[in-house]
Amino acid sequence: MKSIILFFISLFITNTSYAGVIISGTRVIYNEGNKNVSINVKNPDKMPYLIQSWIDDFEEKKQSKFTITPPLFRLNPDKENTLRIFLTEEGLPSDQESLFWLNIKTIPATEKTENSLQIAFKTQMKLIYRPKSLKDVNFEEEQKKLSWSKERGKVIVYNPTPYFMNFQTIKFNGKLVDDVSYAKPFSTKSFDINDNNEHGLISWELINDYGANVDLSEVRI
Repeated sequence: MKSIILFFISLFITNTSYAGVIISGTRVIYNEGNKNVSINVKNPDKMPYLIQSWIDDFEEKKQSKFTITPPLFRLNPDKENTLRIFLTEEGLPSDQESLFWLNIKTIPATEKTENSLQIAFKTQMKLIYRPKSLKDVNFEEEQKKLSWSKERGKVIVYNPTPYFMNFQTIKFNGKLVDDVSYAKPFSTKSFDINDNNEHGLISWELINDYGANVDLSEVRI
């Protein structure tokens, strides 16, 4: 009896690597006016892989603003290929960033046999569309505009900027906040923490366009 199981794993490190395939980068910035942007996929392994890629919208649903090519290809051992992303529809906001999700699935290109286990690894990374007016961003300066508060078991941040603020860490009185993510432009985001104190020191680290941490910042509330 054939048994085919798919496991999906998302990784977020400077060069995303799993199942022998290396993806250059952890996020893609698409600046308005670019004809396309690219990301490289390399196979240093001794076996070939099938590479499937697609782009979802912010809510992880199918979208038509962007296309990616090639959407499906075979990547042989010790070979590298380039994925190119194209903006195919206009109409994205010109006063703030827009977020999409780039998905890359790697599947070992092996023959199916009885009782075989086929494992697919899925990497998901941010694809951020940035209007021309926001091109020159300094996250060390932008993060100073964040407004923080604390209500019972939640740390709350208001992001008044037109940029997505991607957090590496958030701490309250030295206690690490679990499941940190990002704050959308012009929006408020809350993060759960097991601490009911309403006053103390909040510290945080942002992630920049290159996947590196911005210098630690802190504020007392």
